Amino acid sequence: MTQIFEAELTVGPRAIDAYSRLSYTMWFALAEFVDNSTQSRLNYGNLIDEVLQEEGRPLTVSIVHDRPNKTLRIEDNSIGMSKDDLVAALRIAHPTPDSKGRSKYGMGMKTAACWIGAQWTVITCELGSSEEWTATVDVDAIANHGAKVPLTMRTVSRDEHYTFVTIGNLRRVIQKRSEETIKDYLGSMYMFDLRPDVKGHVALKLTYNGEEVMPPQESDWDSDPSGTLMKRDLPTFAIDGKTIKGWIGVLRKGGRKYGGFSMFQNGRQIQGFPNAWKPNVIFGGVDDEGANNLIAQRLTGVLLLDGFGVSHTKDRVLFEGEEEEALEKFLVTETKAYAEYAKSRRGGGRGPKWSKEQVRDLVKDMQTEFVSAEIKDALNNAALPPMETIEANNLQQRQSLTADDEIGRLDILPDLQVVISLKETSSYEPHVTFVPGAEANVIHVIINGLHPYYQTLEAKDAISECVQQYIFDAVAEFKAGKLIARVNPDSVRSIKNNLLRARAEQLDNADTEVRAQAEADLFAPKPGRAAG
Repeated sequence: MTQIFEAELTVGPRAIDAYSRLSYTMWFALAEFVDNSTQSRLNYGNLIDEVLQEEGRPLTVSIVHDRPNKTLRIEDNSIGMSKDDLVAALRIAHPTPDSKGRSKYGMGMKTAACWIGAQWTVITCELGSSEEWTATVDVDAIANHGAKVPLTMRTVSRDEHYTFVTIGNLRRVIQKRSEETIKDYLGSMYMFDLRPDVKGHVALKLTYNGEEVMPPQESDWDSDPSGTLMKRDLPTFAIDGKTIKGWIGVLRKGGRKYGGFSMFQNGRQIQGFPNAWKPNVIFGGVDDEGANNLIAQRLTGVLLLDGFGVSHTKDRVLFEGEEEEALEKFLVTETKAYAEYAKSRRGGGRGPKWSKEQVRDLVKDMQTEFVSAEIKDALNNAALPPMETIEANNLQQRQSLTADDEIGRLDILPDLQVVISLKETSSYEPHVTFVPGAEANVIHVIINGLHPYYQTLEAKDAISECVQQYIFDAVAEFKAGKLIARVNPDSVRSIKNNLLRARAEQLDNADTEVRAQAEADLFAPKPGRAAG
């Protein structure tokens, strides 16, 4: 006889300590609080809007990072919470009756606060209640010692309405240089809220350390030879009853971080600038880093995907079944003409990829760098040691290489192998050294990892391009030495020029092949299913 029992699946208090290991980024964690503030206003119709209008201020969310005291404070002037609302909001994965839209899972505030810091406090007052409630959460005490969350109340004016969240004992260090990135991301994520409407009113004012977070500038769309703007709305499309809207366009001046589709849900960006969704069937891409072609730089769009699943940290759309495939098929058809136009701008297009204005601005930005006292001193005091000394030093560097120093080998030709090594010798050694190997037709590229210049390179693309240029230079010098008795700068540059052209052609051909194969795979009949 089969006996049937029941067990309740419960989550223990130590789960909140595990939230510190979620795959948040700081901007997505902060967005959880902005979501709560904006959604709480929407949940009450025009009530809070009318109050804010009378007060002469918009809904405002203020983020303050107090670096010396290692605290993060998020304040809003939305409708606030009653005691019952606050108690309900502290329950994990128990959406409250008004949890919907941007805050429908009942998780965001708790998971984000625990990810950011080990202690946090919520102070809130609901409009018209005259009661300010404070809840203090000690993550370690709750997770490991069975502590509860104490609640205290004090009386305030009935006109007050706010929520303050203060997070202390920060688990994450917010570097000064990353704060601009945080503002850029938040501005992009809430661009629909931050941009003024036709009357000049904004739905949200968002500040970070007192500076207003601004939405991205309106896109500068290209136009075809007839003058038609290369931007249009997408036809409404449905997948399994979920409606998709949006628009696509071709940027006049693009960039890798500006291309791709930004995906929004409930007016809030889930994935977008500067890491927009770029399916390779449209954008190509021959490696995990994605494409860096003209399509990926200039073809862009916005997709409004309400109703689809999103990740726990709200940074990725979770397509189910064949939803993503259906969306890609729709977009391939809708973007084909725009993608081809974006690609055609190379060379014979309507203008050079590098405009004079772009290069002029770039050179202007370099003015202080290249006319600095340090550069002048370096040139005025320049001196070359005897050639024999340089060659002896290069030889010593090659001979001191170990197996751990070697990064990789490139067998470029039967008579040309490049060995790349990264060696941390001294900050006074050259940034890079090219030296023939003990074997014929081998050249070593030895990068000095301790050179101070490399500390100025943060972006992965910049480091990648730096290493690639070293390899091109080494190969060009090697080949020039094979072709002529005496190597001179012009001959090296001539060979490098051809190598750079070949590189561009190789990337373009490989990318075209990837897109063609991806499209063929996407539209191929499925096994057991009739074509058409």
